Amino acid sequence: MVAFRNPQGQVAGLVGIGHNITGRKRAEEAHARLATVVEQATEIILITDTKGTILYVNPSFERITGYTRAEVIGQNPRFLKSGRHEPEFYRRMWQGSEARGSLAWPFINRRKDGTFYEEEATISPVRDAAGAIISFVSVKRDVTREVQLEADLRQAQKMEAVGNWPVRSS
Repeated sequence: MVAFRNPQGQVAGLVGIGHNITGRKRAEEAHARLATVVEQATEIILITDTKGTILYVNPSFERITGYTRAEVIGQNPRFLKSGRHEPEFYRRMWQGSEARGSLAWPFINRRKDGTFYEEEATISPVRDAAGAIISFVSVKRDVTREVQLEADLRQAQKMEAVGNWPVRSS
């Protein structure tokens, strides 16, 4: 603000320039809200660049895999590979995600402690304003418990079916 004074030194007028920052404040609030949601999500959220280098993981990644952010930022997610998928599986996954957009994939991966876990992953390309892919975001849900419960149910149904077979007398 600038004050204009008359010859006697008294303030005769003020000139000021104001900027409306309402839009910026709203954008900052929306960004903070989104960041809070991503950090608190129960699903893994993982962002890679176009070469597959990890740029971001949320706390659920740490909880589910056992790896810390510091250990994985800058790495390729292939360290999670269980060895139960053929290389062709991964090639098709990346080509499909690039060509068709979001795709859901079932994975068996390995935690830091060596145990396996099953997840459903949706991998989506992130595009810039021109439509070029600039990164990928993966949202992954640990389904290990659900898969085990389904297997247990199928086994119980088989056992029940065997128990219901008619018994022949000799």
